[in-house]
Amino acid sequence: MPVEQALSPRARAELCELMGHVPIISGALDKGGWICGGYARQLLLDRPTNEYLHTTTTVGKHIPAGDIDIFFNSVEDAAAVIPRRAEASHGGFAKEINAIVRVQFVDDPGLIKPTIEQTLESFDIVNCRVAINHSYVVVSDDWQEIESKRLLRVGRNDTPFLGGRILKYLNYRGLEGLTEDSYEVLTGWFAHAANDFKEGDWQRVHLTGICGHVKALRRMGLVRREDLIFFISKWKDVVNEGGYGSSFTYEIDWALNELGSSAA
Repeated sequence: MPVEQALSPRARAELCELMGHVPIISGALDKGGWICGGYARQLLLDRPTNEYLHTTTTVGKHIPAGDIDIFFNSVEDAAAVIPRRAEASHGGFAKEINAIVRVQFVDDPGLIKPTIEQTLESFDIVNCRVAINHSYVVVSDDWQEIESKRLLRVGRNDTPFLGGRILKYLNYRGLEGLTEDSYEVLTGWFAHAANDFKEGDWQRVHLTGICGHVKALRRMGLVRREDLIFFISKWKDVVNEGGYGSSFTYEIDWALNELGSSAA
């Protein structure tokens, strides 16, 4: 879809202003790059990008800043664009610079696909399957339907980052629940998480936070009772009991405790 049809005049103006301040973004698009993911979604939703790109604090909530992810259709295109001053991202899948905002240039060969459609299909959250270049916007067929209902659709479950992303989009990016078909996919992610994603070539740093993400998803009601079985004997919680002068601690199995304390 042409950019002029897909984006509002305000969104196009904000994008042009940003590229004026950070010309490396425009240069990347000139060389075949696409802005994909959360920032592209923000533009297509016609929401002020300042809310996305900068950390904000409201009453009782700290909303972290998002970044701009640029994907390419070949390793050569990525290498031709990435500036020398760029540093490796925390996960190691991209090079990034901080120039007013954080821009990530995805250069991991495993994440570079020959077409933008294939790139978007590799995203685990369907709501983020949005791509923008100078001329066009490419979006998942079901994107408008799920966004109009403020629902998150899980499309893949084979990366350890999914749990954190779900929490981010439900807590900070305006989505209010999961589509019904997401729960089966999410159950598959719990199975992978319980096995420490041994099926993939993941490093220990990529698995950081999975325990906290699963427990947070449970508190939100997104880990169903049958999903808890995956985590029996996996994690322990420490319980402190007693009062002044007579306190004691002991360990309990997190999943068994959840199974015993709730019927949901």
